[in-house]
Amino acid sequence: MSNSRTIQGIFPDYPRESPMVDKQGNVMPIWDLGLGSLFQALQANFSNEGISVPNLSNDDMSTIQAFYTPFIGQTYDTLTKNLNDISGQTIFDNTNKVCNQFVIAVNAADPPLVTLAQWVPFAMMLMYAGNPNTHVAGVLNWFCYDVTNKVLYVCTTAGAIADAIWTAV
Repeated sequence: MSNSRTIQGIFPDYPRESPMVDKQGNVMPIWDLGLGSLFQALQANFSNEGISVPNLSNDDMSTIQAFYTPFIGQTYDTLTKNLNDISGQTIFDNTNKVCNQFVIAVNAADPPLVTLAQWVPFAMMLMYAGNPNTHVAGVLNWFCYDVTNKVLYVCTTAGAIADAIWTAV
């Protein structure tokens, strides 16, 4: 006796068993529902002006960051067993009127330890008056321009203010 098994799809909610259109060329109800949900989700994040990001106050940002701060120095695995990894989540800080992105950085230890879990300005190029080492938190491959000495730095080790390593280029 054979035991046939249906292989689970990567996207289990994706309608696979029915055709997309009926014999009259009309979109099948399950596809109509799926596509309608997709379009609605896209409209929540996109507009004619570009990508929309949620607004948060400085207080809200601090509250979120406070959940992650106790995990700095612990393993990344410990963090993700307790909280979702929200790295890359982008918001508009309506207190300071800038975009920020949440960054969780880990070091090269085995197992990796969390060295940074905070909101950072959403920018590939930061500016600081002086050498950014021990003064600016960094994300790997981001740039920081020393406006005083006219030196460009690249972050070669991500981390919090005390841990990030910036190398002059």
